[in-house]
Amino acid sequence: MSYRLLTYVCFCLLSFASLTQAVELELSQAYELAVAKSELLQISVAEWRAAEARYRQSLGAMWPEVSARGEANWDDLNDGRRAGVGASWTVFDGFRAARSAEARKAEGFAFSNEVEYAHLLLYEDVADVFYQVLSFQDQRTAMREQLKTLETHAGELERRIRLGRSKRSELLTTSNQMAEARLTIEQLNQSCAATLELMAFITGRPVSDIQLVDQTPLPAVSEVDKYLAAAANRSDIKAGEARVDAAKSDTKAAKSDRAPQVSLDGNAYLLTDSKDQSEWDLILRLEIPLFDRGLRVARVAEQGQKLRISELKLAELRRSSERDVRQVYQTLFYGLKQWSELQSAIGTAVETLSLQQKDYNLGRVTNLDVLVASVQLWGLRRREAALSNQLRADLIHLHVAAGKVSP
Repeated sequence: MSYRLLTYVCFCLLSFASLTQAVELELSQAYELAVAKSELLQISVAEWRAAEARYRQSLGAMWPEVSARGEANWDDLNDGRRAGVGASWTVFDGFRAARSAEARKAEGFAFSNEVEYAHLLLYEDVADVFYQVLSFQDQRTAMREQLKTLETHAGELERRIRLGRSKRSELLTTSNQMAEARLTIEQLNQSCAATLELMAFITGRPVSDIQLVDQTPLPAVSEVDKYLAAAANRSDIKAGEARVDAAKSDTKAAKSDRAPQVSLDGNAYLLTDSKDQSEWDLILRLEIPLFDRGLRVARVAEQGQKLRISELKLAELRRSSERDVRQVYQTLFYGLKQWSELQSAIGTAVETLSLQQKDYNLGRVTNLDVLVASVQLWGLRRREAALSNQLRADLIHLHVAAGKVSP
């Protein structure tokens, strides 16, 4: 192979590697991909559009309906055909159509707020998976550093054994710790692979293209009352309020069904060849319900119970929103306290391991003492990796409970 050909092949391989390199994804970018891929979100939007269409239908029902009309008749007295334009209009129905239109409008507003809340829940789901992946990856990094430290210590023990300064059992104890570290790493590999597959499903990107990065600082929380006040205006609560309004309007519409109904039909004939040479006609109808064996009363009772159900659902939603805020706030508040204590414990563990290592070199402590100090330190490091990502996820949970996306 010539030098030029070899250079070209190497250039192609490097170009291919750069094209297949994983793209870094931040949480906001992963969320945008999830929005474009989520079928549930698209269903929510479609339901909102359908509700808007029902509102437009209810508005159209209040206007006259105009159509082209034609008729032909044959009998022994009069044969003829005529064609023209006709209109039908319900002049008065006890404001039933107007109340129904108000209900459909409120339903549309409810669906629009449910779409907004679906976005919030999707953001929370993406954040959960996002920080789970980072948590497993950070814990795996800590375990790999622990394994590297143990391997260095094992090499030192082999040197000391050759010099007669350490026993073979100390090396075996260290080897057991190394095997346990490798097992933990494989367990973390399994968990990381599973959560990456879930992230790939959510975002629609292959696992090989996903490389998550996060620059979010550790959270700080305000007073709980701030989040409680924000939760009162959460989009799902607004949707519940709109459904109560819709149920009230439907109840009024059901009551209007017992009122008299006045309708008007009119026709203008542009073409006629019958003996009746009239060019137009107008019919005014009045209908007054007299007896329906309780049909309309039962409809009103049904709508009244639907209104009651919507009011109870709204009351439960308001109470549960306050509960959600308080629970997540307490979780985050005490998680931050744990973080403070954990940093203090890590500082002590680092100093302890350093002193144990110096005393071991001087023959004052055993290898087991050093291993115990090392395991304690790296156990705290793993907890630090898990807690730091959990705190960031909890902050998002708090903001979602308060009805907004975490900044």
